[in-house]
Amino acid sequence: MTYALALLAGIVGGALGCALGIAAAAALAAALGISSFEGASGYFAVFIGGPIGGVLGLVLGPALVLRRAGHRSFGALGGRLALVIVGIIGIGGAVLGGFWILRPVLNSGGPAPQLVFELRLPPGAAPTNINDWSIELQTSRNRMPGTLEAAREEQGRTVIPGRVEMYFRTWSRLLVATMPDKTDLLFEVRLGLSPAHSRTFGAWQRARYIGEPGKGEARGATTADQYEIRYRAEWPDEE
Repeated sequence: MTYALALLAGIVGGALGCALGIAAAAALAAALGISSFEGASGYFAVFIGGPIGGVLGLVLGPALVLRRAGHRSFGALGGRLALVIVGIIGIGGAVLGGFWILRPVLNSGGPAPQLVFELRLPPGAAPTNINDWSIELQTSRNRMPGTLEAAREEQGRTVIPGRVEMYFRTWSRLLVATMPDKTDLLFEVRLGLSPAHSRTFGAWQRARYIGEPGKGEARGATTADQYEIRYRAEWPDEE
């Protein structure tokens, strides 16, 4: 119980010390004549007073709790205080790690990575005008339209390249290609929560569902349909 209270005192003391340090440093900046031009006094308060006050609060808070619990000698107090501070740092690291793992955006500091894909039509399918197609990446968080590039012939089959931005971290991604006759091809994209950059495509995969106009719910695709996709993740500046 003593260590739990010391941990709590350290967290509260660190936060309170940081706030008081900023306030004290702001007052000191005015007394020292530090100008507010371009935020100089603010930087002094936040980056000098804040850390100093935070460290003092982090140490003094648990030290007071440990002393009240009877640990008054330097050796007894120092070892236990070090243990508490390590625990607080560990808790802080775990919290920051949790925020990082649970962050919603894939690349908050720059352009979104892209899903680069190729659609392969069944053998014998006539060449198609890509302007009559539409493509959309559907996730549990958003819908993102994509772009298609000029189709090519490869081993007697039409292949349509394309790409679309992947903005959010999510386990659920579904690429929906709408053909000129309004048939929807639904492909599951299995790249994980945070797709890693890759220079090569994965294996060809069948469509998961096919939605035909006027037939209600989409049906499961079969081997006879032969609509396929392969894909990779492309991060900016990684090529």
